[in-house]
Amino acid sequence: MECAIPARYGRRMKLDDVQPGHCHARAQRLFGELRLVREEMGRTEDTRPILEIVGAMPRACYFEAIAAWHKAERLGVETGARTARSAPAVPLLQDLRPGHVLQMIDAVLAQVDEIKKRLGITEHGTDAVIDTSRQPSDVLGVLMRVNRELSCLLEHAFSPRDVYRVVALASAYAARLTSTVVTPQPAVFERRRRPTDCYHQLEVCLAKVGALVVRRGGAALQVHDTPSAITPSDVYDLANLVLCEVAYLHSLHKDAAVLHAFEPGAAGYCLPAHVYQLARTLEGQLS
Repeated sequence: MECAIPARYGRRMKLDDVQPGHCHARAQRLFGELRLVREEMGRTEDTRPILEIVGAMPRACYFEAIAAWHKAERLGVETGARTARSAPAVPLLQDLRPGHVLQMIDAVLAQVDEIKKRLGITEHGTDAVIDTSRQPSDVLGVLMRVNRELSCLLEHAFSPRDVYRVVALASAYAARLTSTVVTPQPAVFERRRRPTDCYHQLEVCLAKVGALVVRRGGAALQVHDTPSAITPSDVYDLANLVLCEVAYLHSLHKDAAVLHAFEPGAAGYCLPAHVYQLARTLEGQLS
C-alpha cells in the first residue's frame, strides 16, 4: 500500500517504509507553511516553550494531527478557502503506523495550500531534512507547535464546548471497557472553573490511562510541564491525547462494548466548569 503523498511534498512511498523522520520533516514543512499564513494575517506568534514529551507512539501523533485537521478546516471556512475535503480513512489503532500519520499531515497541508491560495500567498516553506534518528515524541512536539500556530490564526478559537465533545467521547470509550456499558456517576459540579483547572484535570486523566496501558503491556505517553496562560485550545489539544489513549485502551479489550457513531455530543453552551466536571467523571471511570 502506498501513501497518498502529493509530488510537491516528496516521492510516493509505501506505507510500511515511512519512518518517524519522514513525519517529522513533513510536520516541520507544515509548520513553515502556517508561519507564512500567520505573517500574512498579521497575527502574533505563540512563543511559549513546547512541553517535554516522553513515550509517544504514532497513535498520539495521529490524534494530534486530527486536531490540526479540524482547526485547519475551521480556518478554511473563516477565510473562504475551498478546504471541504474528507480526511484519510482512520485505521485501527493497533495497526496505526507512521505512514498513517504522514497521510494525515498531508491532508492538513492540502487544506493549508487552499488557504494560502485564498490569501494570495505565493511563497512556500522549505523542506526539512529527514533525520532518521527522530522518534514519535519529536513528531508530536512539532504537531503541538502546529496546533498552537493554527489556534493563533482562528477568529473563533476552539471553545469549552469543543473540548467537552472530545472528553465526552473519551468518557464513552471508558464506559465500554467491559462487555457491559457502565454508566458513569457524574462528578459534583463545581462553579467558576477555568481552562487551567480543566487542563490539570486532564493531566490526571492522562496519567491514569497511561498506567492502565502499561498494565496491558503498552507504553505510556507522558507530557511534562504545563503551558503558561492556558487557553481552551490548549485544553482541546490535551483532550485529544487523552481520547487517543482511552480509545487505544478500549481497542486492547477484546470484549469491550461497541461505541456507536451517534453518541455522545455536547448539548448547548458549555462552561469550563462543565468540562472540568466531565474530566473528573472520566478520572473516576479510569480509577
